[in-house]
Amino acid sequence: MNLYLMQHGACLPQEVKANQPLTPVGHDLTRSTARAMKIMGLWFDALLASPFHPALQTATIIAEGLGYAGSSVTHFDALDGRTNIKTCLEELRQVERYQSVFICGEMPLLGALASHLLSSGPRLSLALEGGALLAVGVTNWNARNATLRWLLQPGQLQMIAAG
Repeated sequence: MNLYLMQHGACLPQEVKANQPLTPVGHDLTRSTARAMKIMGLWFDALLASPFHPALQTATIIAEGLGYAGSSVTHFDALDGRTNIKTCLEELRQVERYQSVFICGEMPLLGALASHLLSSGPRLSLALEGGALLAVGVTNWNARNATLRWLLQPGQLQMIAAG
């Protein structure tokens, strides 16, 4: 399976306003990311998002930018930030039959999920800036030997979108 992990777009810090919407910059960068993803030929069997507003907003913009209905985004409660990795992985078994899955959420859970899949040793430190997109090849959810395909930061995605 190809698993695509995306940190939600730019928004105000949680300390300023909890569960806030994307900022105008966050909207623009997310639309640009959707264009880049379309240029790259990405498609998904499932689009999952954390139940938090910025992740749902980001996933909906991505879905619509790729030609899916906004309603095709599934609220995935296992990404709510209070969930541990074990529970998150158990819930992700719902989509293991698919070839390509998009997940939009927040740090640190996204980073912990990627680290768990990619390494059997100490936790990896991954820089997933707001709007970053990570591609991971997963063959077995339990094996902890996924393959890092690529990591694109928002600026790189903007360059792809600009052509």
